[in-house]
Order: sequence, then structure tokens, then C-alpha cells
Amino acid sequence: MKKYRCWAEVHLDGIARNTERIRRRVGPDVRILVVVKADAYGHGAVPVAKTVLEHGADMLGVGDSTEAIALREAGILAPTLILGAIIEEEIGWVISYDIRPMLHSFAMLRLLSDEARRNRRRVRVHIKVDTGMGRLGVTPDTAIELARRVAESPYLELEGMCTQLSSAVRSPAFTRRQLAQFKSVCDAVEGMGIRIPYRHAANTAALFSQRAAHFNLVRPGAFIYGIDPGNLASRRIVPAPVLHFKSQIAFLKDVPAGTSIGYNRTYVTESRTRLATLPVGYNDGYPFHLSNRGHVLVRGRRAPIRGLVTMDYMMADVGRIPGVRVGDEVTLIGRDGEETIRLEDMAKRIKTVPYDLTCSLGKRVRRVYVDSGPEDTSCAPGGRVTPAGQN
Repeated sequence: MKKYRCWAEVHLDGIARNTERIRRRVGPDVRILVVVKADAYGHGAVPVAKTVLEHGADMLGVGDSTEAIALREAGILAPTLILGAIIEEEIGWVISYDIRPMLHSFAMLRLLSDEARRNRRRVRVHIKVDTGMGRLGVTPDTAIELARRVAESPYLELEGMCTQLSSAVRSPAFTRRQLAQFKSVCDAVEGMGIRIPYRHAANTAALFSQRAAHFNLVRPGAFIYGIDPGNLASRRIVPAPVLHFKSQIAFLKDVPAGTSIGYNRTYVTESRTRLATLPVGYNDGYPFHLSNRGHVLVRGRRAPIRGLVTMDYMMADVGRIPGVRVGDEVTLIGRDGEETIRLEDMAKRIKTVPYDLTCSLGKRVRRVYVDSGPEDTSCAPGGRVTPAGQN
């Protein structure tokens, strides 16, 4: 492992366990669409997709057509839905690769229908209803008419209708209103004799807090990756951990009191100590805003970050940790011994969301896929390493 400057250990057994737990949660009659957009939140879309499909997922959700095509070219043929908008230039690719698009307008309906006719194909589509997100999707009244137009088209097939919950963590009452409005729209469409195979609304937060949001398809993202979106801890729901972000010590230096560290002299040592230089920085995804505020783990103990996090390097004070050597493994996110640096805690400290941190992992960060064995989801040393790849 330590041949890399910095790497992310992705524990696929954690991904598997979290998927299986969602399967138990929703039961056999509800389909699971796992969200693998943004390269599976920075974890690697292809290995994650293969793992979730082997452990209970039925469909995949991506952010755009390029992500869907990458899955297809990796041999993943499971039903794949583009959760966002598509543009006109993508339509041909979407149809030829048998990718489900999301409908947001009558204009896109016409473009899809025309291209499907030219290709002599029938395209399965989902309609997004805006019930309070205010980003993508048509109004409830428009959704009913859009569904009617899809049903009339010989080249389009209505496979699903969905909505996006804007406040499942912070506002359960508003979420219930969204769900009620969405159900009303779907009932009206089916009242016209139009079948809707899939109704879906639940993200991770709603999946574990609003049974009414399950309908017959759920769209988990955060939980799959071992992330609490903000309402699981209060329910004592703990997903299996998945990601460890690591580096190693590249250089050690003993410095006296009064030594300034890094750009702009933002930290000056108060006493004699030892500094470790780590070959990882904000270009690799470690947050600049944790300069002089964050910690890393070295030999199972916390070491404070000193000075500004730079593009390629950061420094940690290891003066109180005995036996530290060049080449020692350093944990930036995850567990080492009895200590853990939680992704959620880091995000809270710099007022962002956990997904921001995982999606920010840079191109230099090697993804190493680890199978820790059936009894170990803690990412402790000793797991079996499966083929590694780099984004």
C-alpha cells in the first residue's frame, strides 16, 4: 500500500453490507436504484456498481450520459437512469446505449421521440415532478399532461415517475407534503389508464425516516458509501464504513520553538517538536479549510495539522508520538487503532457536506479496492486487496 503517495481504500465488503441492509429494510417488493453518479461519490463507479448489483441492487442512477456510457463500456448492462437533465447532443448516445433519460419538458419529449423514430427504437423514460426542490422537473399539472403525451407516443414508454426530496433531514413535515403531492400526481396519471411501473422518491435520509417515501423503488446514495446524511445517528443506524483516505510520511524534521510553518507563517511552534511532511494536499482533496484545525492519525494517535494545507503537501506535528519514521502510514479519513477521523465530523467542522469531501478526491489519489473478509468492516489492517485502479 505504501508505494503510493496517497490513496483511498474502498472497502467493497462495506458497500455490499450496506446494500444488503437496504434490501432488508425495504423488503422484496421494492426495487433498489443505487446512485453511482460523480464516480460513485468519488469511490469508483465501475467496482461499486458491480458490487451493489451482486448484493441486491436492481438499477443504477448516474448524473449524465458520459457516466452511463462508461458503465456500459465496462460491461455493466443493468438498467441505468440519468437522474439529471440531458442535452440535445446526448440523445443519440442515450438511445444507442439503452440508457433511461429523465424527462423535464415537452421539448425534450419531442426530441427523444424523433430520434427514437429515426433509430427504430423504443425508449423508456422517467418523468420528474418538481414538488419543492425547485431545480429540475415539471410542475405537477404539467407532469400529468407530459405523461399523457408519453403514453401516446409509439416510440416512448413511461417506465417511472419520481420527485426529489429537498429537506428529508431537516424538515420531515415538508417532506410529507412533497410525498403527498407526488402521490396525487401519480394517482391522477394512473386514473387516466396510464401505468407507472416505478414510483420513486426516497433518498437515504427518507429511506430510513419516511416509510411512505418507499413507493416501489428507492434511490439510496449516502448510506451505500457509509455516510450519514444527517438523520441516521439519532436513530442509531450506523452504516458499515467504506472509505479510508491515507498517505505516508515523506519527511521528518526536528524544529525548535519559534519556528514558523508554511505559507504566511500561520503557525509558529511553541516548543521544540518534530514535524512530518505528508505528500498530500488540497489538489488531492484534503480540505484547505482544515489548515491549523484538522488532525491526522499516525501510529494510532492524533497529530494536529500545522500551517496551511498546500496544493501538494501538508505538515503534522508528531512530536508527542514515539517511534515515528519516514514511510509511516498516515490516516486522513478513517480508523487507525482505537482512533477514528469521521468524514461527517470533518465536513461539519468546515461547514460542508460529507459528499463534498469524497467527490473532491483528486486524480492523484489511488483507489485501492479492499475485501476485508466476512467479519471485518472496520477497515482494520489485514484485509485482502483486490485489483486497484486509478481515476
